[in-house]
Amino acid sequence: MQKIILTHTYFIAEDPHEQEVMKPYPPLGLLYLSAYLKREKIPVSVYDTTFSTYPELIAHLGAEKPDVLGIHCNLLTKYNVMKLIRYCNENGIISLLGGPDASTQVEEFLNYGADIIISGQGEEALVGVLQALDDRGKHQLHGIDNVSFKDARGTIVENPRAASKRQLDEYPFPDREAIDLHKYLDTWEKYHGQRSVSLITARGCAFTCKWCSHSVYGWTHRRRKPEQVLAEIQEIIARYQPTHLWFADDVFTVNKRWLIKFHGLMRDAGIRLPFECISRADKIDEEMVEILKDLGCYRVWFGAESGSQRVLDAMSRGVTKAQIRDATLWCKKHGLQAGYFVMFGYPGEALDDIYETIDFVEAEQPDAYLTTVAYPLRGTSMYEEVQERIIRNGDWEKHLQRELGLSERFSDQLYQFAIKKLASDYRRRQLSEKREQLLKRAYHRMRSVYCDYKIRQLSHIRT
Repeated sequence: MQKIILTHTYFIAEDPHEQEVMKPYPPLGLLYLSAYLKREKIPVSVYDTTFSTYPELIAHLGAEKPDVLGIHCNLLTKYNVMKLIRYCNENGIISLLGGPDASTQVEEFLNYGADIIISGQGEEALVGVLQALDDRGKHQLHGIDNVSFKDARGTIVENPRAASKRQLDEYPFPDREAIDLHKYLDTWEKYHGQRSVSLITARGCAFTCKWCSHSVYGWTHRRRKPEQVLAEIQEIIARYQPTHLWFADDVFTVNKRWLIKFHGLMRDAGIRLPFECISRADKIDEEMVEILKDLGCYRVWFGAESGSQRVLDAMSRGVTKAQIRDATLWCKKHGLQAGYFVMFGYPGEALDDIYETIDFVEAEQPDAYLTTVAYPLRGTSMYEEVQERIIRNGDWEKHLQRELGLSERFSDQLYQFAIKKLASDYRRRQLSEKREQLLKRAYHRMRSVYCDYKIRQLSHIRT
């Protein structure tokens, strides 16, 4: 059997934003793969790069000399993945890529030098590849769903993609013992006074948001039984003594009956840990908010995205401003924090839409919000609709997907001023009329006026 190492090439030392936040989580996908391979009696190890460096990774590979290197590839890690592909080519290592970036850029990565790409869910395909490598070699991987490679003549072969039909409870828990999880726990404790562990209760999202990637799980949604989730949490508590959980599902509250059952199991087990999760405004009601509160939830994140219903409809979000407002009110009523994801720059967004978003977030006053400027991801409906307008800065090797621009929309500078104006208006509304806060209010008022001036000035410029 080929000797395989799994890695992901994300280095926190190269991520200035995360260095400010310092809320890292381990690569759950790799840990699921590791657990599955071990159950199938396939030796595997994981090299976790989060707290490492690229030279340390290369030193580890040089010492271990794997036959196959499995590499998770996402939006942030493309350049490091490219370096690692070159290293594998130079050292006779088979490079096997997976993850959202690889799944949507098969031809580019194979032409760059990657040997094999697994698109979609990885467990079964990875086992099939490793077994075939022993018998057939890397150029004869025909017949394995979700696998792409080059045959002996150099022709790209993309086997059919197929969603897994297995129940999630058939998979083992993530192999957290494969890495030093205490590095994550210690970092959380140092910067936030908490020991946080992440887990998932489901895979995939069946909703239709046009900018969202479905490259790994397709348009499927599969949920684990609440009894299995409870068992995993009990194992996590016994091994790591966390004080905080992060449910990393795309939509934690998608099934009310499931949530009620899970709540009862956790209550009967006497477990109540603070946690955060993601919801949708159309998949939550006041009773569910109360259940979340009783479970230990203290913050729910919503994809508010825009304060313009016209833009929300263009995104195919399937939610209304009224639903977002109601969900926010329910959270505040029952002592939960509401967090918003806010997006500027969606195709077709006009200046009035931008101001509607700023006004909406200011008025609703979520407890936290995060902003982004829309970019076209391969494989999304948004990408298909605007691909003729995509601005690429150089060849494929020289840009990340999140760096792709769009013609016929406002400049990046305008969106940055919109983000700053939102911050000032949001903060100014929080400040009282007390004497000691009047200066801060005046500052944010002046900053908002200046940003407004710049937005109006830049609104005549289109990319």
